[in-house]
Amino acid sequence: MAKKRTFQIRSKKDARYLAEEIKHYGASFHYYVPLMGINGGMMTIRCSPDQQNYTVISCASGWQKDTETSMKDMIDYIWKDRKLINEELRYTSYV
Repeated sequence: MAKKRTFQIRSKKDARYLAEEIKHYGASFHYYVPLMGINGGMMTIRCSPDQQNYTVISCASGWQKDTETSMKDMIDYIWKDRKLINEELRYTSYV
């Protein structure tokens, strides 16, 4: 029986792929950040309706911060935060 493989970010090319998938499908990608705020927080990556910019939304108990960024900066952001994003990708594939 073949082992089921999940998508993981292992290179900047993979980070670009995830950013393009978010843009193509117009979906939001959510992941948990355990050390943000008292009980942890959620990060959301979303592409704007005109598909020109991305929005990163950080929220925890009692506050929220929105940051707009370009495709190049989004790839760098995903690459930098790949450890937490990969954990979410592994978790959602088994649910």
